[in-house]
Amino acid sequence: MLVVLHSKNFLKCISMPAKIQHIQAIIMCKAPVEGRVKTRLMAKYTAQQATALHCVMAKTVIERAKRIFKHVCLAVDDINHPFFESFDLPVYPQGEGDLGERMVFLMERLENKNEYALLFLGTDSPHMADKRLYDTAALLQKGYEVVLGAVEDGGYDLIAMKQPYPKLFKGISWSSDLVLKQSLALIEKAHFKAYVLDASFDVDTPEMLARAVDAGWDVTLPHLVEK
Repeated sequence: MLVVLHSKNFLKCISMPAKIQHIQAIIMCKAPVEGRVKTRLMAKYTAQQATALHCVMAKTVIERAKRIFKHVCLAVDDINHPFFESFDLPVYPQGEGDLGERMVFLMERLENKNEYALLFLGTDSPHMADKRLYDTAALLQKGYEVVLGAVEDGGYDLIAMKQPYPKLFKGISWSSDLVLKQSLALIEKAHFKAYVLDASFDVDTPEMLARAVDAGWDVTLPHLVEK
């Protein structure tokens, strides 16, 4: 896509990357309910403030995905919550069970699951650089069957697959520092060609919130008053 900017004094052309079309991005997102989201931030902030931060983080992740990918949907815990209406995206229920069971549930129910590669994202990485997503897309096109975005706590901030691979989500100790290690063991057992992106971090604590801003998250945070 070529964008032309006009002004009285100059004519400037900016080459904008076209939206990625070979991937279905699925964003796992919780409804913003006080006391149920970003609870680790509540060591420093109130439940109301933590919920406001969850909303800002989710909006950042969702709007980024809409800008980069042609096919985006939301997988949520409450499809009737009004927070999700403003994004103008398909909304699916996550289903029940642990994170792996919910992702398998979604893979089985997506209408276009066999038309595109699949990318799962959470909303804990508002600071994620666009390049991380473009690199993921390029790696799939180069022949990698699975791409994982490592994070420092032993998990991952994204997983992309050329096609649905439910076996990669069985027997994982979710919310532990073993997630990435166990996932890679399953990938090796299945003989998939995989790539692990450089380690990043999730925003779960007040310290990581500040770190995300330092890392380039361009956002105006809600007014926060420490407890």
